Amino acid sequence: MSSSPKPAAAPSLRANLGWALATLLRAYQKQVEEALAGLPGGARAFLVMSLVERETCHSQIAIAARLGLDKTTLTYLIDGLEKDGLVKRSPDPQDRRSRHINLTAKGQKALSRFANAVDEVEQHLLSRLGASEAAQFRHLLVTAAGLEHPSDASADEEDDVHICKVTLGANETL
Repeated sequence: MSSSPKPAAAPSLRANLGWALATLLRAYQKQVEEALAGLPGGARAFLVMSLVERETCHSQIAIAARLGLDKTTLTYLIDGLEKDGLVKRSPDPQDRRSRHINLTAKGQKALSRFANAVDEVEQHLLSRLGASEAAQFRHLLVTAAGLEHPSDASADEEDDVHICKVTLGANETL
């Protein structure tokens, strides 16, 4: 009898959601990092820029809270983006200790270019699915992750305002 190990069986799709998600995530992360080459801070910086473009509160503390980043890490990311002229820090008129982050014109152009590159990565990764399946997958993934839908925009905006109030120490409506 042979004592050589048997090859590992392919994981069952039903039992290994984590395996499938991890496999997809690893491929996504690798390809996105390649697509974002040239952006100081890579994927994390892309998230920061995307958030700054999309939401109304741009304080460093609010950005760190929203993205789940350490404040020190965020500072280094913003330093790199600012050095490249992609974002600009400005003091909060109501609290000079707080800094707001805004995209520069150069940053808006770069974000648009990088967003297109990330979209291409996503399309490539989901190319095994048909167009309607890919759209359904995205919708279901967003739902399963508890993330926003267009119909939830007002709830998301309320969360943003709450984060701004908490992090900026404001007690009145922003």
